[in-house]
Amino acid sequence: MDQNKLKRHHIMRSLILAGITALLAYLILSEALSHYLAPRLHMFSYVTLVILALLTIVSIRQIFVGSSVYDCDCEEQHKVPRTPMGSLLVYGLFVLPIVMGFVMPDKILGSDVAEKRGITLLSNDVRKLADVTANANANATENVEQPAEVKEDAEPSVEPQPEATNQGATPRVQATSDEQLRQRFSNGGFGDFYTDIAVFLHKQPVIELNDKVFLDGLTTMELYAKEFAGKELETMGFVYRQSDFTKQQFVVARFSVTCCTADSSVYGVLVEKEDANKWAKDSWVKVRGKLELRQVDGYDMLVLKASQVEAVSAPKDPYVYYSFEATPDS
Repeated sequence: MDQNKLKRHHIMRSLILAGITALLAYLILSEALSHYLAPRLHMFSYVTLVILALLTIVSIRQIFVGSSVYDCDCEEQHKVPRTPMGSLLVYGLFVLPIVMGFVMPDKILGSDVAEKRGITLLSNDVRKLADVTANANANATENVEQPAEVKEDAEPSVEPQPEATNQGATPRVQATSDEQLRQRFSNGGFGDFYTDIAVFLHKQPVIELNDKVFLDGLTTMELYAKEFAGKELETMGFVYRQSDFTKQQFVVARFSVTCCTADSSVYGVLVEKEDANKWAKDSWVKVRGKLELRQVDGYDMLVLKASQVEAVSAPKDPYVYYSFEATPDS
């Protein structure tokens, strides 16, 4: 091929690589990357940016140095497009997403996507976990051996109680309270992870279901629905409605992202308030109220009877993620 024509192809390829590099850099610097990828994958984007920058430099070098079709020892396997229409088709497939990335605004997921995917108010995974744990506890109870008879001569051991002091009275009461809570939630048999979160949430006068603990906290409250009935809750999310909702109902919802927005799921809390219909779909609100226990298909479900609803701005990162931490305040 004529070297001038080959040079034009190198220029076009360099521009495409530079465009992809610039688009990724823009998403990182503008902090819009969270609209597409979960934070745990951001590091891979940084590595990709460096690789793309190096490839762009190599491609620009070929413009001035020139190259041969045999540079990679692939003979005729890497032919460039031979016709103007072929070039337009091949390079257009790369140029179009670059232009769209810069021109189209970043939009967070909302009710339209939630309606297609369905929203989780009582997680199927939580139901399975509750059923499996209940069966395991039942089997364990059947297999428990009868305790040995207590000898009549044996005296019950009584631990000596430390003398109460003004300095140590409050910590002692707090420690007992925490221990009682742990005993209360550990009886469910769901493990230390959910027990820790349950204790952490229940100790709060008003449960703050923030971004960090939203998913784990929601799951925990579903597992221990009866224990959390009557507690005050405050959380934030976008307004979602279904056609079968009453005028007094909406869901304060959040999208959960595992890897990218393509695998997102929707979780939320059903809210009831007299003037609930005044809040527009997809508007962001902060809700505060008291949790009430309901029965849905034989399962306990918590509904938030709202006392306060106020409009707020959508957060910079609108999605929530599982933290996989032992305790929510660690």
